[in-house]
Parts: sequence; structure tokens; C-alpha cells
Amino acid sequence: MGNMADISTKAVIPMMSALSSFGLSELALRRLGATKDRHLAYYGDSWIDHLGWGADSAFVAARLLFSGQMVGAAAVLRSQFERWTENAAYNANVYHEKGETAASFAARAWSGCHAGYPSTRRIKQETGQSRVGPTLADVEFWEDERRPVEFQGPAVLIGESYQVYPAALMEFMSELLHGRGRFVDVIRWEASYLLQEEPEILVEAAQWLSDVLMLNLRQVRLCLATLAAEQGHKNFAPSLFALPELTYVGQAGPANFSLYPLLPETGLSQQVVNQLHGPAYAHEQVMRGERPAGRLYRDDEMTLLYFYERRARATRWATKFLESEKKSLGDKFNLDGLSSRNVMNVMAAEMAGIASNWLGNTPQGNAAALCSSALRSAHWLWLEDDDRAMALLRVVLEQCARLKTWSSKPEKAEKLESSAATTPKDWLNAAGLRRMQSLNRALGEFAHFHAKIRLEGARDILVKIQREGESANAVFTARGHALDAMTALVMAESIRCVGSLSTTVAESFKMIANEVFAGEDNASLESSLEDLLQRTLRLKDAPLGDYSLSGPADAVRKRE
Repeated sequence: MGNMADISTKAVIPMMSALSSFGLSELALRRLGATKDRHLAYYGDSWIDHLGWGADSAFVAARLLFSGQMVGAAAVLRSQFERWTENAAYNANVYHEKGETAASFAARAWSGCHAGYPSTRRIKQETGQSRVGPTLADVEFWEDERRPVEFQGPAVLIGESYQVYPAALMEFMSELLHGRGRFVDVIRWEASYLLQEEPEILVEAAQWLSDVLMLNLRQVRLCLATLAAEQGHKNFAPSLFALPELTYVGQAGPANFSLYPLLPETGLSQQVVNQLHGPAYAHEQVMRGERPAGRLYRDDEMTLLYFYERRARATRWATKFLESEKKSLGDKFNLDGLSSRNVMNVMAAEMAGIASNWLGNTPQGNAAALCSSALRSAHWLWLEDDDRAMALLRVVLEQCARLKTWSSKPEKAEKLESSAATTPKDWLNAAGLRRMQSLNRALGEFAHFHAKIRLEGARDILVKIQREGESANAVFTARGHALDAMTALVMAESIRCVGSLSTTVAESFKMIANEVFAGEDNASLESSLEDLLQRTLRLKDAPLGDYSLSGPADAVRKRE
């Protein structure tokens, strides 16, 4: 956490520039009725709050990137990219074609919708589910986890000459989240080297992620302009495009304290809360048309105000949840539980990071690094009550299976690594973790955000996997249980892979794991995992249920 402040300014500049493109969208959200104190991860009951969620998600991803957690940022940005790709497709009348890859579909959707940018002529209001083809129920192209074939596709022009390629961006994020390709060094940099010795490719990776964020914000801006025009703000709608999308806003990113995880001793400490209060208050004054600094803010200052306001909002929600839990539990309320879980998470992430360091730039080393980084980001998002923590646990589960396969069946692992058709399910089967497929399916639903996600069914599986899955409180502990389960799995696989290098270190890892994971029942790490496997096996046929989202596309199909 201390090293976050020393991340190269060259890696910060692209993200600050992308966030600055948010521009007048913040004012539009206020004028059009977005809930001011909305939760950063809630996708909203209304269209304007849904657009607010899209904007907030950009800052959630940026916070992870500023913290060096590229995998966490990619997980948030990919789900957003899916969401706004479907929105772009709906508005451009682009349909998914049978057998088409997600990357190819994204390229056609974005280039079709943005061919005449800036323009709101074809932007239609839609509230959740996008029309991507009459046979969408038979198509699961977003979940196609096969290794992508490099495909650049048509470009989207930003500014006068900067071109981004949606297809390439989609494939880049997929490779990063599966621990493959030429950007794995940025994962190892965070997990193995603790943000020291920056890899040469770091700035390029930051630029790619910033390009995704810029496209997502651009689509939100188009939707806001359309909504403004529909509500009679005809002069305000064009003004949303008045500021340039590509603006240099300096080299300074957010202060380190604003990035910390929301734990009582770090991100929720009174000192941090007080430090965030000032800029959050200034943000509110600016939104009211005042000048709290006695002058107009510069572009870089406004971008930081947008960021700090969201971090302040995150602390308020976290505090509110803690107060609610305290009221519910009474004398049983104890913050030590948060600290204990943090110790478990840090220990597991460090074990995997050390293993990655020793295993080097190999498939095993990359898998261990991805376990470490994804687990850390999952914990940070879980502290903010963000479902996207579960998306990162899906990454952890796949990479643990990848590690175990390399340890127990290296020849099988070699075949899976070289195959373009390998999926997370294949790694689980090869690793002897077939019993975890129900958990894999549930976490997989949270890994995406598109027209066919089934969040309620996935959440129900996470609830029932718990030992006390039938209790009244099980729904409130389901995500925390999933986090603990994947933490234990990372410890187990870290012990397994370092065992081939040093039995002494492996025994030390095992002693630490049993000490921090045993808890009140004094169960060993192995017995806890076996118990988990048996519970998940009982849910192997659990249905995921109905789709969670609906919108105009749904109505079209019903009429047809």
C-alpha cells in the first residue's frame, strides 16, 4: 500500500486523462435526477441512476488501477464494456451473428453506434436488456472463455486522430483476466514485486484500460444527452460534447489515503474520512454553481474532485453498513471479524505472491500471481459491498485449478495451456475440482454484465453453499463465505506448489494457514476445503433461474 504512491506518473496520466472526459456528465446526472448518495455498485432502479452507476463504475475501476491492481480494474471494466456494448448495439441496430466472437460483435456495435459521434439522433432510451438478436436466448457469446484470436476490427475515433479498437480491447481484457498473453508482467509486478521494479509494458497496459474506460464513459454521455433532450433540455444536451475527450490533466493522481481498503484502521479511519470530507464538500458546492476555491477549478482539480467525492461516498456507505450490523447484532458486534478476515486475505495473497516470485514467468508463476492480485482486489471490493468482488473470485478459482493441474498433471496442463478452446470449467475438471462447478457457475454470473445474466440464481447458490445456508442470516454472509473459501483455496494451492521447491517453506505456509484459518471450530485447512467441496457438490444441479434484467428488447421479443 505504501508503494502505490510511487507508481510511475506515465501510468497515471492515461487514466487521469480518461477520467477527465467525464466532464459535464456529472452535472447532467444531477440535473436529470440521479440519486446523489447512490451506492457505487448498485445498478439502479431508474434509467438515470443506471447511467450514474456506469459513471461510478469508471471511478471504481480507476481506483484499482491507481492502486496497481490491473486485474481488478480489468474485471470491473470488462463487465461495464459488455453492458455498454449491448447498449451501443441496441442503438445502432447491430445484431449478434451466430458463431460471432464477443470481440467481433463489440467492434461492430461500437463502430456502428459511434460512426457519427457526437450525435444523439439514433440513441434510444433502454433500461437494461439490449436487443442483440432474436435468438439471444440460444447464444452465450459473452461467456465464451476460449483463448481469443488476435482481431483488431474497425476503430472508433476519439478526438481528431486517436483510434481505439474495441475488438482488441475486449481480447486484451480477456487475456489479462485469464493470466495469459504479453501483459502478465503487470500482474506479477503487483503480486510478486509489490509495485516495485515497474515492467516496461505497464504504461501500455494502463493506456489500454484507460481506452476501455473512455469508451464506457462516452456511451454513458450519449445516453445522458439523449435523456436530456427527451426531457426538454435541448440546449443542455449538445453542451455535453463541448469539452474535448482527450485532455492532458497533469501527472498527479489521487492521494494515497483515498485508495486504501475500507477497514477501520485504514480507509475508514477518522483521519482518512476527514481528509475526504473537504474535497467532497467542495464537489457539492461546485455542483450548486458556487466557487469554493474562489475561482474556477482546473481540469485536473475537477477530475480529482469527482474521484474524491466517490471515495467519500464509499466510506459513508461502509460506515452505514457497519452501523446497521452493530444495531442488528447488539453485544455480539465485533470489528475483530473484519481484521481477522483481512489477516487471512493478506496471508493468502502474500503466499501466492511469494510462490509466483519463485516460480518465475511460467504458467504456474503467472497463475499464482493472478491468484494473489485477484484475491486482493476481491477483498477490497467486498469491503465496499460490491458484487464484482465475486467476479474476481471466479478468476481466483480458475487460477487455483490451473495451479493444481500443473502440480498434479503437468502433461494435461501443458495441453490445456496450448489449446485455444480451454475454459475455466476445463481447468476445474483437470484439477479434480469438478465438485466446485456449481460455485464456478455462480461466480461466472457475477463476472459479466449483459442481457443474459442470472444474478438471483447465482446468489442463491452462494447462500446455500454455506454450512448454515438455510438460516435467516445466510443471505447476508454468502459473499463473505465465498471470499473465505477462495482464500483457503489460494493458501492450499500455494502450499502445494511451493512444496516442490522447499518442504520447509511449505510446512511453514501450512502452519500459518491452519492458524489463521482454523477459527473457533479448530478445523484444518484440508478439512475445511473438503467440507466445502461436499457442500458445493450437493448443488451441482442447482438452477440459475430467470434472467435478471429486462428492457425494450425483452418487450420486442414478447410481441413477436
